[in-house]
Amino acid sequence: MSESSTSNTRVKLLDAAERLFALNGIGSTSLRAITSEAGTNLASIHYHFGKKEALVEAVFARRIEPVNRDRLERLDRVEAESEPNLEDVIRAFVRPALSLLRSPDHGGAHVMNLMGRLYSEPGDLKFAILKQFEKIALRFGAALHRALPILPPDELFWRFHFMIGSMAFTLVAGDVIEHRSEGRISLDDVDANVERLVSFIAGGLRAPLPNFTTSEDTV
Repeated sequence: MSESSTSNTRVKLLDAAERLFALNGIGSTSLRAITSEAGTNLASIHYHFGKKEALVEAVFARRIEPVNRDRLERLDRVEAESEPNLEDVIRAFVRPALSLLRSPDHGGAHVMNLMGRLYSEPGDLKFAILKQFEKIALRFGAALHRALPILPPDELFWRFHFMIGSMAFTLVAGDVIEHRSEGRISLDDVDANVERLVSFIAGGLRAPLPNFTTSEDTV
């Protein structure tokens, strides 16, 4: 088998797995269904990936790695400034992901469906895939701390978590947004939607610290 043929088979398997995982879920998609979709055989999966878990990780890595690389390059440029701006840090984080959503050539819609399904997957597989975000979490967590040094570490952790959540929901619920707005609003204008999201997240990150003493506690 030639090198180009081997590479083409691998791409076919990744494309087929990506489509079926997004449509049916990871657990509900068999290796046989993937090979049928790809026009290959089970031996090809074992040759290229070894097992299903490795195939799943490769499907995510193919799409996630370029996004995370773009994020880090943007953050490097932001941090080259003497006083990094909070909005610029947020923008470096969210823009690559929103750009992917409107990029059919890079499987944007399938990736977003996959990310939405990921959190319902078994723990071991879920955490193995989330490891692909560890460097991003460390770099952006540190950048947010420098931009907001007044926030206690645990509070910053929660707010970073909420930042990821607001971005993730925007990504996976694009069709819901368009449906609920009766078509008035779409995710096609990436520039405008990035700025909306940056403004919203920055407001939350800068919000006053919560008062954990409720009226019930003081009665």
